[in-house]
Amino acid sequence: MIKTIINKVSNSTLIKSGLWYTVGNFFLQGISFITIPIFTRLLDTNNYGVVNLYATWQSTFMYIISLGLASSVTKAKHDFQEDYDGYLSSVLFLSTISLSAAAILGYIFRNGLAYGTQLPVNLIMILIFQSFFAYVVDYVSTKYTIEYQYKKYLFISISSTILNVILSIILILSLTNNKYIGRIGGGFIVTSAYGIVLFALVIIKGKKLINIKYWKYALALSLPLIPHSVSGLILAQFDRILIKKYIGFGATGIYSFAYNIGMIVSLVWASTNKAWVPWFFEQMDKNNISEIKQKMKYYIILFSIISSLLIFVSPELVMLMSSKGFWEGLKLIPIIMISYFFVFLYSLPVNYEFYLKKTYLISIGTFLSGFLNILLNLILIPKYGYVAGAYTTLISYIILFIYHYVIAQILSKGTLFETRYFILSIAFISLVALLFYTFKSFWIIRYIIIMLSFLSVIYVIKNKISLGFFKSRH
Repeated sequence: MIKTIINKVSNSTLIKSGLWYTVGNFFLQGISFITIPIFTRLLDTNNYGVVNLYATWQSTFMYIISLGLASSVTKAKHDFQEDYDGYLSSVLFLSTISLSAAAILGYIFRNGLAYGTQLPVNLIMILIFQSFFAYVVDYVSTKYTIEYQYKKYLFISISSTILNVILSIILILSLTNNKYIGRIGGGFIVTSAYGIVLFALVIIKGKKLINIKYWKYALALSLPLIPHSVSGLILAQFDRILIKKYIGFGATGIYSFAYNIGMIVSLVWASTNKAWVPWFFEQMDKNNISEIKQKMKYYIILFSIISSLLIFVSPELVMLMSSKGFWEGLKLIPIIMISYFFVFLYSLPVNYEFYLKKTYLISIGTFLSGFLNILLNLILIPKYGYVAGAYTTLISYIILFIYHYVIAQILSKGTLFETRYFILSIAFISLVALLFYTFKSFWIIRYIIIMLSFLSVIYVIKNKISLGFFKSRH
């Protein structure tokens, strides 16, 4: 059976690319996860808190400075096939205009930005330029994803991560105080180097800088998504800002550590979504609704099982990847993982909305959910501490899922999404959470459940093969 699985996987572009993107994404986007064991031992909770607060703002600044233009790359592949490289170079050049404005304003108002972000003033300009070059890397990585060039994607992911980690360790060990500078500096140098090279490659290949048609297209898609992107980051990050304000960098470090463990579910989703989106768009173009519904059903089943396995092994992940000073965050990790599970669920209807170019609907939902998250955090974190941050994020993502699912059902007239599989997956993950908290201290029982889940995965894969789940792309 194993040989059959391998043969089917190797012949399926969707599955094969999904597996490779998962590997690559763990290196590129998952750097904060795979380096946890290293940096939680080199940095105390205060320095770790500064690093993660910086990462929070970098994610936010990346979308604002770039105008969210990377979000147009996927759809443009379908709409500008005859001059895709020209489109990419022109739109990338457009983002440099935004960078110039951001750099000038950032320098003038650096003290105010330092006060608002609660970061040292010497990090503000570094933050602006690293945010831009991180966008460039993401921009080019998206191009490689949509073109199924996972070898180039993997090269960027793996090499940049290794260099980032090595350089950061060297810089941290060379410092006696403010060791967070070593971690941030290592990331800045490597991200900037890769960003500059990739920027040049795109411009040279595309040979176009100014194209009003392309700019209008990109901005029409991207600008409505900026509120979505920023609100989404608020959903994921605003709690850390408030925890720093009301409790301090130490609590921020513990909370960020818990989130970095929990984000493994997000990384699995982000990786599989990179393979799912281009395939989904292709099938929608061909109107293969039945094929989409079948694959989506199995996608939900397998992701639910993967998420449950990660929840059950989370105590061992915590002990393996940190010193005892961070173990206090263990109680939050299942809640964080379930939050990211709802991100996976709502991404399915969101991809449909994006296919229809209804980006304003995406932004409205995320903005409202982000507003709710801010309100709940302002009320609950001062009263209940950092634990409240995980629960407010979960509530916000649940509301966001409901919003997008209802919208997508209306847009598709109920023809694309099967409600029962969403309901069953939510019931399943809720049961998993209940079992985890019941048997959290009984590792033998937890691992018996894990083994049963593993057998379930094998059973599902075996049956899907017999039903033709691993068919090649048509």
